[in-house]
Amino acid sequence: MTENIQQIIGNIRTKMVQLHSQLVASREKNALMETEFLSLKTQLDSLQQSNIDLQAKLSELELQLITAKEQVVSAPISQSRKEEEIDELVKEIEYCISQLKK
Repeated sequence: MTENIQQIIGNIRTKMVQLHSQLVASREKNALMETEFLSLKTQLDSLQQSNIDLQAKLSELELQLITAKEQVVSAPISQSRKEEEIDELVKEIEYCISQLKK
């Protein structure tokens, strides 16, 4: 019976060593995964901040584009007004010349 008990204790000891080995391996794997997780989280935070910065830059550029478009649109209007004023002045000059000829 003692031999049987010794064999059972040996089996238990072997299983305990295997379980301890698995536990150590799992803890090491967990530590590596935690380190990788923290690294990836840092990268994610950095990318999110970069995204926020880029969105702010995009908004600024869109505003500049709208302003530039408004300036382009308003320039032809003022140009056409100048042309109308020139035409009116030409007509007045022509009228004055015709009056002087009479």
